[in-house]
Amino acid sequence: MGTYLTISKGTEMLRVPIDRLIYIESDGNYCYVETHDGRRSLVTMQLGQLEDTLNSQLGEDITNLVRLGRGLIINTDYVHQIDIARQRLVLSDCDRYWRELTASKIALTQLKTLLETDND
Repeated sequence: MGTYLTISKGTEMLRVPIDRLIYIESDGNYCYVETHDGRRSLVTMQLGQLEDTLNSQLGEDITNLVRLGRGLIINTDYVHQIDIARQRLVLSDCDRYWRELTASKIALTQLKTLLETDND
């Protein structure tokens, strides 16, 4: 573990190793940050603010974190399955962690293209 996302707001601070960050999900003016152990932490920031925080703290080091539509930032290292027809995204470590999310067909198509070109 080397690189961390640190979110500090008011009297609270959340510090997450980037390689353990699975996804960030928007919920209005709040976000949930989910980590490899399945824990969800509530953060009082909008997704755009968290995206700015990621960019300012990590810059070029965040190639595996991708904004997916209006409501998600995902770690592409954990993408297990994309089902565009069912608008389903499965994030998994192929061991203990497994989470199904929904996303728009357009966002999933773009993600699929991105991951296919990364493997070329």
